[in-house]
Amino acid sequence: MTQSSDLSPSVADLSRLIPTVVPVAEADPELVAVGERYWALAGFTPELGTPVWSEKAKDISVAGWGKQLYVVAAAGVRATVPERACPDCAGPLSLTSRTAFQQVIDGHDPACVECTPSLVAAIEFVTDPSRKTKREKAQAQARAQQVAAGARDRWATAQKEALTEKYPASFPCAGEFPHVGVKEMVATLALLRYAASTSPISQVGDWVTPLYPQAEKIYSVVASTVHADLLAIDPGSPPSAFTWEPASFEQAVQDAGGDLDAVASPRLTGQFYPLKARLFAPPGPSAGIAVKNLDAHLAKELRPAAMNAGRQDDLLALAQELIAGETIRYFNNRLVELNLPAVPDNHTARLTEAAEKVAGHRSIGESYNLAWRATRAAAEAAQRSPYAPRANMTTHAVNQFENLAKQAVDDPDWVIKPFSEIQRHGVAAMTRVLFYTVLDVNPVEATVPSLRLALPAPSVERVPAQAAAGTPEWEDVDLAWLDANPDGWDPRAVLLLLEALAKHEGLAPEWEVDERVVARGATHLRNLYENLAPLLGERHAAMAVFAASELLTHPISVTSVPYTSGKWIQEGLAQFFALEHEGPDDQGPLGDVPEEG
Repeated sequence: MTQSSDLSPSVADLSRLIPTVVPVAEADPELVAVGERYWALAGFTPELGTPVWSEKAKDISVAGWGKQLYVVAAAGVRATVPERACPDCAGPLSLTSRTAFQQVIDGHDPACVECTPSLVAAIEFVTDPSRKTKREKAQAQARAQQVAAGARDRWATAQKEALTEKYPASFPCAGEFPHVGVKEMVATLALLRYAASTSPISQVGDWVTPLYPQAEKIYSVVASTVHADLLAIDPGSPPSAFTWEPASFEQAVQDAGGDLDAVASPRLTGQFYPLKARLFAPPGPSAGIAVKNLDAHLAKELRPAAMNAGRQDDLLALAQELIAGETIRYFNNRLVELNLPAVPDNHTARLTEAAEKVAGHRSIGESYNLAWRATRAAAEAAQRSPYAPRANMTTHAVNQFENLAKQAVDDPDWVIKPFSEIQRHGVAAMTRVLFYTVLDVNPVEATVPSLRLALPAPSVERVPAQAAAGTPEWEDVDLAWLDANPDGWDPRAVLLLLEALAKHEGLAPEWEVDERVVARGATHLRNLYENLAPLLGERHAAMAVFAASELLTHPISVTSVPYTSGKWIQEGLAQFFALEHEGPDDQGPLGDVPEEG
């Protein structure tokens, strides 16, 4: 080893102790390589004179040979200190380990390799020919693991590239704010204002203040904000937030018959897990300004004074939904506090219906009181009957709440002492946004009837039709037209018209049998809309229902030519969209369908 002329004397003296590394006769080349790496000396620290090794011991692999690096190194080479002898055999001083070299530096001469029986035995074990098969197998496994790890890394890289291509998030980002429902706007505003960070929004399911009162519905609420194009998926989301084809790296390897070179590249299926995905506000010159712009837009759109009558009804419907959700959440938390089982699946509908009914008349505070009374009665029943199944006590609580809710609805003069907001049980973020921000009332005290009275007169403004396209002919209204003219129609009209048909409100054909057929079909379509809207958003759900109406193929006799109930409903909807912006004296939304031919 070449030493520079400006080394201190102590370091210069130490350089004479640098061991000479010589391969052991007939040693396996891998053992020699390990030994040479183990004894590769980079120099000494000038201050302390301690050796500096070229590689850390933990970075040198001994896979297949053993677990103790110094033994494997001794099986491959001998590191002998010049001009030093073993105190036991007076032969050349071969070092047993790096620790032994430090002892030499400190002025002590340890025993050599051959004079250390435990090391000699360990070397014999490492070089035992009978271990060759096992060693080769272990080395093959290590190489296979390295190859698999490389393939897995390439798979992960391909996933990131696919996400970046599918969900770009570059700024500035052009775009306009979509026309969406009240619930989607309130949910998005809650996400913007209650997330720990908006760059991006993540871990919504773990919020201390939940986004929505009922945890099992947060999934669909978050999804609706993405489907409504208010928020977008951040490409930095973990791959586990999406579904892939093949589903996993392991599945891809299995499909390739174990051939890592034939593993298919991961492909996005288009589905994602809303609570795992990270979200951001897309339109704007930068990420920060995009959030501010979207927040301001939502706050403006949610002003009750700027809403038409339909939107104000949606606002009140959401208020009732959130009151019911908060009540159910408190009811379920009370069951946990009282060590009672959760509400069985077959009783959930009864609890939900009772909570929704009372939510239309009473406040959250009053509903809390009813839930507290019902669960307390169940707990007292459990104490009186300690051997009765505890699941029966939960059923008793649901029964009691159902009775109390009906009394609260039927008797408006019944005075129920409202609870105030309960510690450790604050209302959800959407509830806070709707009541505090949009309606400017206390969420625990407000009732739907009081909110209705306090609302300003609805705006007379209608959703503007696309001026450039003019008023379309009803025959031109199809799925492509709805997609190309998002501002030319109101998705809520689909639900209103289907509800009218489902209730036999005289919009169906005059024939009694046909009316029942159309009403039944409208009911199916309405249910489809209500199931899709939370996941896809109101607009996409309306488009899906419009297209699905063709699947209703029951014949009706409304015209002289063959007709189906689905075709009658779809053409009626098309007529409404075409006539939506004309005067009030025009024909109703589901007027007579013109005869063909």
